[in-house]
Amino acid sequence: MSGRILPTIGGRRPGFGLRVRKDGTKALAVADADCPCGQFSESASGDMNVESLVIRYGRHRRDECPNPAIRAVAARQYAALQQSLSKRRK
Repeated sequence: MSGRILPTIGGRRPGFGLRVRKDGTKALAVADADCPCGQFSESASGDMNVESLVIRYGRHRRDECPNPAIRAVAARQYAALQQSLSKRRK
């Protein structure tokens, strides 16, 4: 038993990262996130809660994580996301 109240996606030992699942348009969205640094481990259910979890996890990886390698990867991913969003607007 993992001790979490909400369901965990990925089985008993899901590993690190962000996992989001929504099986249909009327299904409940479920997500969990674990950072290798050990300072961020959360679960959420419901569309709004899942969306805010994804944002918090991204900000943690980019700004707050004590592991510099994770922060560097997250900064590159965020820069690529910003670039792709700016291309769409033109």
